Amino acid sequence: MSDTIAFLEEQSLLERVQDRYIITNNWLTYGQQFQSEQDHLLSLFCFKDDYQKYLVEVALLTALKMSETDDIQGIETFVTNLSKLSIYAISVLAEIKQDNSTSIGLMEKRLKQREEQYQSLNHFIFNGPPHYQRVMYYLRNVQVYKQENVIEDTSLGKKLDDQWQKGRKISTNLSLSPLKERPLYTLVPFIPERKIDHPQFQHIFTYPWKLFVFLCCIVRENFEAQGVQPIRFQVVGDGVDVLLTASNHQQFRYGSFDEFAIEFCKVNQYLLFSSELSNLQTVFQNLVERKLLTIVDDEYRLPTIIEDVIYHTRLFIPLIAESKQLRGRLEQWIDELREKR
Repeated sequence: MSDTIAFLEEQSLLERVQDRYIITNNWLTYGQQFQSEQDHLLSLFCFKDDYQKYLVEVALLTALKMSETDDIQGIETFVTNLSKLSIYAISVLAEIKQDNSTSIGLMEKRLKQREEQYQSLNHFIFNGPPHYQRVMYYLRNVQVYKQENVIEDTSLGKKLDDQWQKGRKISTNLSLSPLKERPLYTLVPFIPERKIDHPQFQHIFTYPWKLFVFLCCIVRENFEAQGVQPIRFQVVGDGVDVLLTASNHQQFRYGSFDEFAIEFCKVNQYLLFSSELSNLQTVFQNLVERKLLTIVDDEYRLPTIIEDVIYHTRLFIPLIAESKQLRGRLEQWIDELREKR
């Protein structure tokens, strides 16, 4: 396997740590220019040097046909989009001009010889022969990639505060099946090693976003216990709105909980993959179904019985004591949002 993906390691898109490959900050930054995660993943194969050159030749054949029909605009687009790969395109043109046959005929013959070599890859990426517009789309994105220094990954850690830390990569796939083997570097669903006495809480320790939502609700209750109510999580149709109370006691809508969570992750430099986070309202709904949250006056709240379990059993240590930094950051950020109003 290491041989087949070595080109991604060379581009610092993957990093090998012990016996595992992990995605890097470069992988995540590069992926942000794609609307579709599938396009992001498929484009990665276009970093493979020999295949990239083949795709340049595929595009060049279409450009030669454009030149025969005097499609000046098409030629200009081709040249503009392949600025960094133009040297190779020029070298191919220089090769085929040494022959007396037509350039188009020679390019077709040249590509015909390589079709079988890349047939399976073409089918995987293009569902058949590569077509010009999609080839140009991938090559254009590959060329704008800027390789940065790889941010060093630290091991996941067992405490919540060791897991939710600056630079941590966190999956945004809410339906991802939990791993039985503990992950080392990225925050994804996994079955925790620590046995929790209360089975319903074992479930939230399995899923990072369920734990995040639940801790947000704990922070909300902590504020209220101190005599203030700076934040509320309100049920609005199928969604969840975040309502904040400014220091002048005026209440205002911050946005959806999805927006709230994404911004918090950006502020704390958590690296989301993919970069889009949505449908966190389903997490609230799931926690209600499991009786870990309840709805009071269209607001998500912690039931009294759940608070008693949290603060008066051994659950206090893994959930409250070991999430002090994360909860502190949430409280600080909520206060900052209130002051901006």
